[in-house]
Amino acid sequence: MKLKIKRFDGDRSYFEEFEVEVRDDETVLEVLDKINRVKRNIAYRSFCRSSICGTCAIRLNQRSVLACKTKVKDLVQDGELVIEPLNKLKVIRDLVVDHSYLEESHRRLKNYFVDEIDEKKENLQLPNELKIYDKQTDCIGCMACYSECDALLNDPNFAGPFSFTKVYRFVNDSRDKMDKQERIEIAKQNNLYSCVNCQKCYLSCPKGISSMNDIKLLQTKDENPPFGLGGMDFGGFF
Repeated sequence: MKLKIKRFDGDRSYFEEFEVEVRDDETVLEVLDKINRVKRNIAYRSFCRSSICGTCAIRLNQRSVLACKTKVKDLVQDGELVIEPLNKLKVIRDLVVDHSYLEESHRRLKNYFVDEIDEKKENLQLPNELKIYDKQTDCIGCMACYSECDALLNDPNFAGPFSFTKVYRFVNDSRDKMDKQERIEIAKQNNLYSCVNCQKCYLSCPKGISSMNDIKLLQTKDENPPFGLGGMDFGGFF
């Protein structure tokens, strides 16, 4: 089969073609490794190979996926697979993109746990309280949802799907001590209401998280919504 890999050397982008034999059970990451054993200069990221670290996210035939999780046979079209870096992120080299936005986003939206430290007791939580946001903790920060997000086409200041999934996680954590409305106000400053409901975040997420649904649920919790949108029942999308 034919693989077309988008290359970037710091000055120009171009596609390089490879002919390679692929087994039905081979992942895209395994095929990249196979090519690189011969070519030796294709840049891409991989660490855990277990769909946990999120570093190997790339685009395959116009879809953002994890290379370590995706089998070539599932996305090949007419005997061809086009491999590109994620959308909407600065390309450093070949398939390697700049992930610094992850840290920037967490800092800007204050997506970290706020606690009142008491060394004399544990900060306990009941199983049913964890269940409310348990799915959202599966987010691995792979940026696949960000790469596919249509809201960013209309609003470049939209923080991105995964960012609001993190907000949802902390707003619903019974142990977190930050005021819930304060968290939502910070999310609104990062354009919480710019989501266009395209559901591409869910379709691209390797963990099956619907950030669109998280965003809508955050909006229902907003005590000071714009345009009188608060309290609406958006239902659910899972």
